[in-house]
Amino acid sequence: MQYDAIILAGGKNSDELKEMAPCDNEGLIFIGNYPMIYYVYRAVRSSQLIRNIIICGPEGELKKHLPQDDERLFFTTSGDNAMESFQHGVEALKKIEISPMVLALPTDIPFITTEAIDDFLRRGAEMQADFCYPVTTKEANDLKFPGVKRTYVRLKDGILTGGNLFLIRSEIIPDCLEIGTQLVERRKNPVAMGRLFGPGLVIKYLFHCLDIAMIEKRFYKMLGIRGRGIISPYAEIGVDVDKPSDLQLARNYLAGKDY
Repeated sequence: MQYDAIILAGGKNSDELKEMAPCDNEGLIFIGNYPMIYYVYRAVRSSQLIRNIIICGPEGELKKHLPQDDERLFFTTSGDNAMESFQHGVEALKKIEISPMVLALPTDIPFITTEAIDDFLRRGAEMQADFCYPVTTKEANDLKFPGVKRTYVRLKDGILTGGNLFLIRSEIIPDCLEIGTQLVERRKNPVAMGRLFGPGLVIKYLFHCLDIAMIEKRFYKMLGIRGRGIISPYAEIGVDVDKPSDLQLARNYLAGKDY
């Protein structure tokens, strides 16, 4: 199976990051020789599993940093938030021919690799779910990126942090936009995320009795959507650049890389 991908590149650069990288769009923050959008695009395009790529963001500013001969690269405008941008990307894909499953990812994950993307897509295909979301373990993150601060939750499956890839069955997208907005808004607040799924899960979480399977069952009961959590061995999926220490890490880690 091949997948279409939507890269959400409309994010505004934060005030604290502007002190290190004075640009308006976070995708245009330079790390080494390239802006962040290029690292993400390159990882996605290098995958043999990816067909069309839609970038949601300011085409004029982003396009000049990307290959001009990619016939399967398209642009569309971003929305006021991530879910609106995603919706714009979906509408753009429908004009071409949307794949049965769609990969969505942000532009602030310059560490992402093709290997991590392919692993996530293959695991997702095996599960035959409607929606797949990756998590990584604290152990994997500490091993790959020592000292990086992330928001972790303690589940029976391990100490985990959320990833930055989303795999969604295209036919159910209209039914999950509202819940998707809430999930994105709450993804870095474990208690707020728990409230979304009901007090029962919050209590289980507080007493360290919660596991991924329970969340999946609750997700299906609430929405009728088969959601699956995937524990990825690739820490690159979970580390984004949203504060100065992240940007400094990225510049140290990716300095001198050429493609």
